[in-house]
Amino acid sequence: MIEKFLNIQHHFNPLHVHCRLVERGLNKRSSLSICRYYELFIYGWLACFTALCVQICKSVKAGN
Repeated sequence: MIEKFLNIQHHFNPLHVHCRLVERGLNKRSSLSICRYYELFIYGWLACFTALCVQICKSVKAGN
């Protein structure tokens, strides 16, 4: 389960998103601009949420 959360966090990482946007044909400047706002408004919350989920999974696993 922890691997799934870390995989989600990796795929939604702003640098990963930037690379995928450039691969899809968006120019680098536009992609960087989008990813800056994405990191500020979305990824910060997502990273906190996945870190919390990983800690919960670890504590549940340690309790068993």
